[in-house]
Amino acid sequence: MDRRRATWDGHNILISLVAGISLSILTPYALVFLFVVLLLIVHQVLLRVIFSGPEKRSLPFSDTNWEIIRARNGESDVYGFVNYQDNEADLVVLIHGWQSSSEKFTERMYLFKNNGLHTLAVDMRAHGMAPDTPEWTAGKVIQDVKLILEQVDQSKIKKVHFYGHSLGGFISIGMHHDRHQGWWKDNYGTLMLESPMAAYSPILEQMSGRISFMMPLLKIWAVRGFRKIHPEAHDLEWKDIDFPYWGYPKVPVLLLQAKKDNRLGRYHYDLLLSADLDIEPHLIESLTHSKNRVNTERDALIESWIEKRIM
Repeated sequence: MDRRRATWDGHNILISLVAGISLSILTPYALVFLFVVLLLIVHQVLLRVIFSGPEKRSLPFSDTNWEIIRARNGESDVYGFVNYQDNEADLVVLIHGWQSSSEKFTERMYLFKNNGLHTLAVDMRAHGMAPDTPEWTAGKVIQDVKLILEQVDQSKIKKVHFYGHSLGGFISIGMHHDRHQGWWKDNYGTLMLESPMAAYSPILEQMSGRISFMMPLLKIWAVRGFRKIHPEAHDLEWKDIDFPYWGYPKVPVLLLQAKKDNRLGRYHYDLLLSADLDIEPHLIESLTHSKNRVNTERDALIESWIEKRIM
């Protein structure tokens, strides 16, 4: 398991609290000292919330028609599931959402497979088959996806297309940032997004709840924490965690949005439409944010996209 870079574990937080209370008794500035210690602990507790993984996970993918790919990112195992056609073809990379797994994509994976495409699904860390991680970030998942892509048989692949649902859409969009390069980028085809997340700032604002008055401080702490976890992004600013700075797709985009999205609403959809993208948007009445393994309207639009833009 990766070591912590921005947060303390529970043991260290407890020791700091006990030591702070004990030492405050011995100093003439007890209240000031105790306030500083408590602020430091609050800082660490909130960072742990910001960078924590999911509280529950979905079942791992187990269809034997797909081969398991395993890679290593630092101290963490990364898992993907690939199925190749017998002939050279395009590859579709599927990235699931929060607290989901590649298993939830099974029917969509068969949809692409049955239309003559290679398919690769990736389990985010702390999801599906992937082990837990002490500090979860979308940046780590992007690194994981890139490592898995290095494991596939490139000789069989023409173009690479991405399909991201919810948080998986955020990952897919983020891979368009210039800091992320690879053979797959030189062979990029199209991007398909289903009810995607396109910005992190409204998510953090939602998480802040009753302590929303601390948002200016939370922003500073979150950015500093991300920089510690990702030294390669040392110049990251708050605006960089939202589209278009997070990533700007310069490829054709299919946007499939649940008309009544009870999880993310329309904010992210509208944000993407506000940009000058090569985008085909669809608001789908029958689609909800999740639990849509099969959806007739959505699946028909995917097949139409395959016919028009991929095959």
